[in-house]
Amino acid sequence: MSNAQTDRGASPEPLLAGTLALMTFYADKPCVATMQKIGRNLQTLQQHPQLSAEMCVVCRRLAAYWLTLGCEVQQTDAHAACRFAAASVALQ
Repeated sequence: MSNAQTDRGASPEPLLAGTLALMTFYADKPCVATMQKIGRNLQTLQQHPQLSAEMCVVCRRLAAYWLTLGCEVQQTDAHAACRFAAASVALQ
């Protein structure tokens, strides 16, 4: 690994690829756990030093969307998703 990679951290690409895969999984089989993981991944990406300021804003907005998505859905575990979302957004 080069010094530049060490200084700036690992590439965001594996996390981005994993998040896109989770979004695909969620589209096929929606569940609160997947929705929350997508939101957490996007929160992590928004803080990545290799992403542009514009991409960080996009990730921050998408994280807020994914972390509150369960609040709009009438499901048995939606209440837990809303509590999780409120706690996650408060940490930002």
